[in-house]
Amino acid sequence: MKKYRTRTKIIFPAIIIAVLTNCSLLKPVDDAPEHVVYLDTVDVFNEPPVYPYRPSETRKWDLLHTQLDVRFDWEKQYLYGKAVLTLTPYFYSTDELVLDAKGFDVNEVSLVQGNERTEIPFTYDGNFITATLPTTYTRTDSATLFIEYTAKPNELEVEGGSAITDAKGLYFINPLGEEKGKPMQIWTQGEVEASSCWFPTIDAPNERTTQEICITVQEKFKTLSNGNLEFSTQNGNGTRTDCWVQKKPHAPYLFMMAVGDFSVTKEMHHDTLELSYYVEPEYGPYAKDIFGKTGQMIDVYSNLLGVDYPWDKYAQVVVRDYVSGAMENTSAVIFGEFAQRTKRELIDDSPEDVIAHELFHHWFGDLVTCESWSNLPLNESFATYGEYLWREAAYGRAMADIHLQEDLNGYLYEFKSGKAVDLVRFHYDKPDDMFDSHSYAKGGRILHMLRKYVGDEAFFEGLKVYLNQNAYKPAEMHHLRLVMEEITGEDLNWFFNQWFFDKGHPQLRVSYDYNDSLKQQIIHVEQLQNTEEYPTYKLPVDIDLYYSGNRTERKRIEITSADTFIALPVLEKPMAVDFDAEKMLLAEVEDLMPIDWHLTLYDRSNLYITQRNAVQAFGVHAIKNQAAREALFKAVNNPFYGVRLEVLKQAELLYRLNEEKTTLLMDSLAFNDPKSKVRAEALLAMLDFGTPNAAVVEKALEDSSYLVVISAMETLFEIDSVQAINKAEQFKDDPNMELRLMCAELFALSGKPKYANFFNALDEDLTGFDRISYYALLPIYVLNTEDEAIIDAAVPRLEKGALSKSAWYVRYYAIAGLQQIEGYYASLAADAKNEEDKQKYANKKSGIADVLNNVAANTREDQLKMLLNNGYE
Repeated sequence: MKKYRTRTKIIFPAIIIAVLTNCSLLKPVDDAPEHVVYLDTVDVFNEPPVYPYRPSETRKWDLLHTQLDVRFDWEKQYLYGKAVLTLTPYFYSTDELVLDAKGFDVNEVSLVQGNERTEIPFTYDGNFITATLPTTYTRTDSATLFIEYTAKPNELEVEGGSAITDAKGLYFINPLGEEKGKPMQIWTQGEVEASSCWFPTIDAPNERTTQEICITVQEKFKTLSNGNLEFSTQNGNGTRTDCWVQKKPHAPYLFMMAVGDFSVTKEMHHDTLELSYYVEPEYGPYAKDIFGKTGQMIDVYSNLLGVDYPWDKYAQVVVRDYVSGAMENTSAVIFGEFAQRTKRELIDDSPEDVIAHELFHHWFGDLVTCESWSNLPLNESFATYGEYLWREAAYGRAMADIHLQEDLNGYLYEFKSGKAVDLVRFHYDKPDDMFDSHSYAKGGRILHMLRKYVGDEAFFEGLKVYLNQNAYKPAEMHHLRLVMEEITGEDLNWFFNQWFFDKGHPQLRVSYDYNDSLKQQIIHVEQLQNTEEYPTYKLPVDIDLYYSGNRTERKRIEITSADTFIALPVLEKPMAVDFDAEKMLLAEVEDLMPIDWHLTLYDRSNLYITQRNAVQAFGVHAIKNQAAREALFKAVNNPFYGVRLEVLKQAELLYRLNEEKTTLLMDSLAFNDPKSKVRAEALLAMLDFGTPNAAVVEKALEDSSYLVVISAMETLFEIDSVQAINKAEQFKDDPNMELRLMCAELFALSGKPKYANFFNALDEDLTGFDRISYYALLPIYVLNTEDEAIIDAAVPRLEKGALSKSAWYVRYYAIAGLQQIEGYYASLAADAKNEEDKQKYANKKSGIADVLNNVAANTREDQLKMLLNNGYE
């Protein structure tokens, strides 16, 4: 019988954000902020669909103030609400008011005049309340409406996207308290247009309103919303009403509420700004370890931008079963449970990038908001670049440039999978389509190029003016362009047109020649992209010329054609020429420099990306070039861990070059390297290409880093599977879920029936992204047992997962698991030696087919429909 297994680890640490495009298996890329996992099914063989033009929302009324009074029915999962909205006609006189309100029971719509409330005629179609006013209102008038309603989020027929996986706005978590290990919570998610699922509003990003929300809950719960808690009232019936007031206007999609049993840690920043961290009680002791750098981030951003943090407080709350990664709700950010980590778990990774991203949104997104989803890069590109700016300020440029390279890789992955779209785009299917690696990663890289082109002083002065001119208002990309032109005195249409308003990127080939008689260094740059589909780029770029005696000269050149020759006057033949010396271009670059130049650049450049490129070149030339070979081994000891990790990617080559030396180096890295990621990768390199050192593996099993322990477990399994299984027995109840999932992988490969109870218990404890690993491992385990009772018992677990409300990419693996078991029984039926067995297995296969048909009938997502139609391989 075939042994079912996975050689590639499928355990995804919770902080990992997987960006998927047109592929059948999850491929973790790198940390991304809010929108956790998305897959765009792009058919690269057909013409892309033509989507309608998506304008900014036409403003007929201006929403001035929103006052809400809400309470909840946990059993029915209803919100009972009273809303008082103050509005004024935007410009034209009108006697009709249309409000977004999805899936409500609307009990009353009244006009409020003084202390009197007069019911007025209205119609409601399930999506919009259309109220007829008793008189015509002009733009100098204001109207106050009272609306009493019931929100029923679970009865809504709405479809989320691949970035924000659900769109019902209001979520009840474990509402009856019956789910083991899961807290009772209520939380909201407004972006993109889901706030109107829990209160009536004008649900558009170019709207602005102040707010007051009074939340009535049982006394045992804590609440959080935007702004400050103005007062709290004990109601005498076991409930309490908390009233939160947001005095500065913001977009309705940024409204939030969270209700639950939270541990709240508070601290004052510079004695003026309250910072608070809401986590589950067991993580209370680690709240400052998780969020403790928030104050430093605020200072860094305020100083860089010249604009102080603009809101009244800053709270961060972690909730269960969140439909995205995190969300920048004004002054009250929501995170998914991945952010909750113990001190030991923070050794390997932290949500710091995501924390920085959401904080930077409070300038770019909350203070100044994109006027339409077409202009989303004004929010997300900036927030992504905010991650870079924090890393640069806190840890130095090398750490920031790792982020820069990861952004390029993420964008190129999406591009090469078939998605090539304008960054600012006015034609799309759903607003959620804008939340992709273009708006995030590519946009962040473009901002970095703009910074490098105009210089730091002009760039940050421009951002300061942009924020001040557009504070508490919506903006479009041209607002940013006009400010940058005002600051620099230069027409920047060329830059914005080719980067923000067009698709693609340059593909460059760079070659070199030297004219000794004229003392000229020749640089030949070819643009190889299809210029019928993509622009011919104007590329200002810096060139560094390295001379003997540690002399370096920088020159700026400008590439303006598809085939450009640049002749630079020099005093002597350079030892190396570094094209794009700042490594800022968003481009694919084939650089034909000789290996001697890479050797010089590795020794003399202090940029991570330059040294990384050199290490890659050393690998290409190491077999034939002794200097490259020596440099590659030398790079194992580079002081920056990112370069050491790049060397480890070439571990197979190192072993081929010198097995004994490489073994010692890998042992040293796995044993002593100060960075846990390097220790873990060295262990896996030993596993893949060398002979693992048992003593090193044994020490790694006691490492303070979970990542290292997990890698050691995988390594040990290849050395001695029995010992690894025994070690997994010791770790199987560890509180760290990633380690428990590593144990699950080893148990799955062992196929021993005694572990059935472990998998059953694991099913009860898992939440969020960890279910991906579980649904991938469960079929491997049960099929390896070859025990039909265990196999059959897994089917309802996978069925439950396939039909659950989890994100589609979690259900994907549950469906694939069912298909694996269906295929298993199909194989047994085909191989059966007698008619009785043939019929038995055919019936089992048919039963699973019925389950899959039921799943298909209840599945809306295109990605899952593709899997159900095409089968699992």
